[in-house]
Amino acid sequence: MTIAIIATLVSLFAVAWPGHAPKTAPKVGSPTTAPAAVSLTGVSLQDADGKPVGLVELTPAVVLLVDGCSCEQLIRSTVDAAAAAKDTIKVVVVATRPPTLPGQLNPKVTVRSLGDPNGSLRASVPALAGDRTTAAVLVDYHGKLVRAVRSVTTPDPFVSELSGL
Repeated sequence: MTIAIIATLVSLFAVAWPGHAPKTAPKVGSPTTAPAAVSLTGVSLQDADGKPVGLVELTPAVVLLVDGCSCEQLIRSTVDAAAAAKDTIKVVVVATRPPTLPGQLNPKVTVRSLGDPNGSLRASVPALAGDRTTAAVLVDYHGKLVRAVRSVTTPDPFVSELSGL
């Protein structure tokens, strides 16, 4: 009986010993599909007087979300990158209240300062929902989201996509 108990215990330890997992087939994830195009045509921001400004009126655009940041260097470098890429791209700087823009920006680019008190733009962009970092949103002529970049400090991550707006 002792031999049977010892043999049973040894076999239990052998099966349950860590690192001795049974071999199984690798898990294959389901195929991923490209995310559906996000339309920002319904997003409305506010100018300094509190009047609504539809985002689609400002396209194509690079929208910089700068809550809690003066971001002068980011704004300047984004305006310069937009001017170098295409003269029709606008730069829209957005915070809860319309932020103050730095002086002496490139005159070839239309730059607007707008407020988004309800956070409707961030809520409309799935990649930015719940995120509070400085971000850039690229929007094409039709008001469609092209790209969203979180924690942006320079236009380098999206500069190659500006000419396609």
